[in-house]
Amino acid sequence: MKPVPSQAVSEEDLAPLRAQIDELDQVLVKIFNERSRAANKIGHIKQQLGLPVYDPSREKEVLENVIQANLGPLPTDAIQRLFERVIDETRSLERQKYQRKTKR
Repeated sequence: MKPVPSQAVSEEDLAPLRAQIDELDQVLVKIFNERSRAANKIGHIKQQLGLPVYDPSREKEVLENVIQANLGPLPTDAIQRLFERVIDETRSLERQKYQRKTKR
């Protein structure tokens, strides 16, 4: 198979791609916060029901769902690490909001 000839590129080629990344980052922030709000509603319900914040079977299910949805180019282990972090931060916020209230 012949290699594809490379096209001449310049620093000007970076600007539209960087703008696209900036826009996508804004969308990600919005989505992370929407996800966090939904998780906080769940945390409130868990508090009312006396359920723990951490639910390992649900976390496993979430990770399986996002891994299955991954079409790349990020590898599966990268997606798993990213979502483990998202889940960890959301759980931390849930604990701050709801566990402390029950201890008072």
